[in-house]
Amino acid sequence: MSEENNNFPQEEKKSRTGAWILLTIIALIGAAILGWMYSNESTAYSKCQITNQQLESEMKEMENALGGYIDGATNDLRQDFQNMLLTYDKLIEKDASLTDSLTLQKAKIEELMEELSDTRRRSYREINKYKEENETLRSIMKEYLYRIDSLNTLNINLTSRLDETTTRLSKTESERDQLRQQQEQSEQLLAKGARLNAFNFNSVGLRYRLNGTTHEVNRANRVDVISSSFTIGENSIAKIGNKTIYMQVIDPNGKVVYDRPSNIINVAGTEIIFTDAREINYQGQQIDMTIVHNLQGRSIDKGNFTVKIFADGALIGKDSFTLK
Repeated sequence: MSEENNNFPQEEKKSRTGAWILLTIIALIGAAILGWMYSNESTAYSKCQITNQQLESEMKEMENALGGYIDGATNDLRQDFQNMLLTYDKLIEKDASLTDSLTLQKAKIEELMEELSDTRRRSYREINKYKEENETLRSIMKEYLYRIDSLNTLNINLTSRLDETTTRLSKTESERDQLRQQQEQSEQLLAKGARLNAFNFNSVGLRYRLNGTTHEVNRANRVDVISSSFTIGENSIAKIGNKTIYMQVIDPNGKVVYDRPSNIINVAGTEIIFTDAREINYQGQQIDMTIVHNLQGRSIDKGNFTVKIFADGALIGKDSFTLK
């Protein structure tokens, strides 16, 4: 009896130990299951957070994309279209040749502005449609801007080239005029240098003797012949050959003494009457000569007489004498 009583506590103790072990195992299994479940929930939570962040980012991008076009969208769009209309007006002023094309684009813009004239709230799709129209029209406008600017640049280049050519032409004309002037001056100097020169004058009135010879007289009523002797100087650049030397005698009354009305020569572009003439053969060397004019019985007045000598259309010498 006593032994049975002693064994009972041991068996009870073993029973309790087994129960604790079982409970421990169950607790461990439960903890593992909870840990696995927690891990899964944490992963799901992280995924939710990432998804949420992505959605928030997409919403912000949408807001940025539609910024200024939500609620007050029509106002901003209308302003954009209005600005484009003003730009097209300026383009027409710059290049009237594109008026028809630019007016057509203006009509499209005005049509869109008409559609935006009401104040109803619009969906994102409608706003995006107007935005796309806005960008399309803006791109077209930029193309016209580039085209007109290119034409203006070309026009400026052409104008610059024309100005440059005109400048060169003016310079060439100026140089040509200078050369012509220099040539004319050279020709004048050459002509002047080639002009003969008469000097050592002795102009007198002569009377015939009975033997046919003449002698000098100083009274006008005794003069039968007017004579002028002179020397033509040496000139190495003057034309050589036969030359006609003309004498013009002007009486005290300023009238030319002559006997034939056909005695006319051209001097410096003016026709004058000469008294008499003589032909010589000039070879560039100094030569002495005399020209005489027979009055053939015509009377002359007393006073101072002027004698002028011409050759090659120019005055080459001048003298005077007096008769009482």
